[in-house]
Amino acid sequence: MQKIESVPKSPRFMKVTDWLKELRDEKSPLIKHLYEIYGEDQNVIDGRKSIIASALERYGNIYGMDSEVLVTRTPCRINLRGMHSEMQHATPNYLTHARTMVIVAGKRNDDVVEMNNVEDKKFGKRQFSISKEIENGNWGTWIDYIDSKTVRESIEANRGDWANYIKASVLKIQDSFPDRKLKGMNIVAYGDVPRGNGMASSSTLVVSSGLAFMAVNDLAMDRRESVICLGQGEWYVGTRGGFGDHGAMIFGKRGHILHSVFLTVDEIEPEYIAFPEDHQVVIINSYKTSTKSAERLFAYNQTMFAYNIAMILIKDVLKDMGFSNSILDQINFLGQITPELIGCDKIYELLRKLPERVSINDLRRRYSIADLEKRLDRFFGQLKKYPESVDVRGPALWGIAESERSRAFAELIKNGEIRKAGELMYIGHDGDRMFRFDGNGKPKNFVINKVTDGYLDRLIEDIKSDDIVRRQKAQLTNQPGDYDASSFELDMIVDIVKSVDGSVGASLTGAGFGGNVLAIVEKNENVINELKNAITQQYYESRELEELNWFENDSSLKSAFGDDFDDVKHRIKEIVHKKQATKSGMDKADLDFAESVQRKINILHKEGKISGEMMFIPANYYKDGVVLNITADNAEVL
Repeated sequence: MQKIESVPKSPRFMKVTDWLKELRDEKSPLIKHLYEIYGEDQNVIDGRKSIIASALERYGNIYGMDSEVLVTRTPCRINLRGMHSEMQHATPNYLTHARTMVIVAGKRNDDVVEMNNVEDKKFGKRQFSISKEIENGNWGTWIDYIDSKTVRESIEANRGDWANYIKASVLKIQDSFPDRKLKGMNIVAYGDVPRGNGMASSSTLVVSSGLAFMAVNDLAMDRRESVICLGQGEWYVGTRGGFGDHGAMIFGKRGHILHSVFLTVDEIEPEYIAFPEDHQVVIINSYKTSTKSAERLFAYNQTMFAYNIAMILIKDVLKDMGFSNSILDQINFLGQITPELIGCDKIYELLRKLPERVSINDLRRRYSIADLEKRLDRFFGQLKKYPESVDVRGPALWGIAESERSRAFAELIKNGEIRKAGELMYIGHDGDRMFRFDGNGKPKNFVINKVTDGYLDRLIEDIKSDDIVRRQKAQLTNQPGDYDASSFELDMIVDIVKSVDGSVGASLTGAGFGGNVLAIVEKNENVINELKNAITQQYYESRELEELNWFENDSSLKSAFGDDFDDVKHRIKEIVHKKQATKSGMDKADLDFAESVQRKINILHKEGKISGEMMFIPANYYKDGVVLNITADNAEVL
C-alpha cells in the first residue's frame, strides 16, 4: 500500500484581516500557492481570489475582522468513464475542475455549528447542536442512526436544504471519533460550483466542511479514511451513492486523470495518468438540472437497489453454472465479474439466466433473501414508497460492462489511443441513453440497448464465432448495458458533439438525468469554435426559441400570472431577442427578471399546475454554456 499523508495538513488560523492582506499581496505565499493549485490562467486565479475574499469579508462582517479563521477549498470533479459504478468495484477516471467550494471557519467553545453563506438569499443562515442531533436518532452504528425514523423525518421535512450536507460531514466525523466530544464552529460558505450539473456540488460542501470541522477540532485522518468517512457521511441526506466523488476531490491532481477503486480504505490506490496535451475536455451545460428531487432520488435508488439484488442473484446463478468456490470468493461486486476471470461467453450466459425485470413480490416469493425488507428499507424507506418492480438484467450488464470500460479507458489513454477511449464514452452514454433522433431531428425511444433474451443469445453466438468482426463487436466493453440515467437534452448534445469533426468522444457525467455533457476534442481553436457554434445554434438557441413559444402560448401560464402576464411576456420576449441578436450574456437587470420568472414557473411546474419548466431563457449560454475544463489540485485547508 502506498504511504498516504493525513488530512487536514497543518491548518493556518489567522485573523480575517491578515487573510485579506495576503490575498492582496501578489508576492504572498498564499498567492504563490494558488498558482501552484490552478496554473497560470489569470482569470482563474482572479476568480478564486474573489471567492475567498467574499467569504472572508462576510465572515468578518458577522463575527468580526479580528476573528481567527481557517480557509478550506474543494474543487468539483468530472468523470470521463466509470459512471454509476464506483460502488461496483469500477475504477472511475476523474478529473478535477477549477470551480471551487470555499469555507471560512472559526472555533467555538460549545457544540453548535452556525452556518452562513455569501449567497444568503438562496442559502439562509442555519445552525444545529451536535449533541441534540445525536439525541434525535439511534446513535449506535452510522447506518442505524441515519436510518432512524426521527432522522429520516427531519431530512424529509428539510429535503435539499444546504445545511444537511454540513450535518452529514460533521455528524459522521463525530461518529468516527466516538471518544471525543467535538466542538462546533462558525462558518461562511461560498463557491461557484454549478448546482445540479453532475459536477458533485453537494460533495464539495461535504468535503470542505469536513476538512474545516476536523481542523477546528485538531483532528487528522488518513486521506483514504477521509474519503470513506465523508462518502458515508453524505448518505445522511438520503442517497446511497459511492465514494468516488469525495475521492476525486481529496486525491485529485492538476492535469491528471485520477484512476482508482474507491470502495474501502485498503483498496484506494491512486494512479495518476497525464491527460493528453493535444486534446481538450469540454464541459457542455444542458441547463437541465440533475438535482435529485424525491422523484429522481427514487429512480436513482432503484438502480442502486437493483445492483444490490443482482449481485445476490448472480452468485446463485454462478453456483448453478458450476463455478468453484475459489472463483465465487473473488466475486463480491459486479465489477469483479470479468472476462479474465470467467470468460466473456460465461458472462453473457449468466445474464441470460437472470430475469430482465423482477417484481418485489416475486423477490419475496422466489428468492431466499433473508434481509430483503431491510435492504428495501435502506434504499426506499426514507422516500416512503417501494417500487413495484426493478430492472435487474440491464443494470447488471451495465455494472459489469461499465466497470470493464473504466479500466480499458485508462489503458487506452496511457497507450495514446485516445480515439478508442473516446469511443468508449459514446458506448457508455448509450447505456444511459433515452432517445435517438431521426434524420428530421425527431426523438424516438432508444431501445436497442435493452438486454433481452435475443440480444444475449446473439452475443453468445458472436463471441464464439470464427468471424473476428463478430467477436470484436461482442466484446464486453462494446455492450452499453441499460442504466437509463440520461435525458432528451443530454442525448441531443451528445449527438451534436459526435457530428463535429475533431470530436473524439462524449457522454453525460455524474448521476445523469440532467447536468453536463463532457466531450473530448482535438486541442484546436477551429474545432473548439465549431463545437461551440454547433451547440449554440442547434441546441441553445433553438431550444430557447421553443421555450419562448411555449411561454407565450401556454394558456395555463396566463392564469398563473394573472393580469401581469402580458407585461411579463413582452419583457421575456425582449430579453430573448436581445440576447440572441447580440450573441452575449444578459445584463444584471435582465438576468434578475428572467430568474424571478423562472423560479415562479418551476415552482408551478413542481406543483403540477403547468406543463413545463423554464431552462434556457435565464441561461447565459453564450458566456458559460460551453467551457474548457481547467483542472486543479486536491481539496485542502489553505
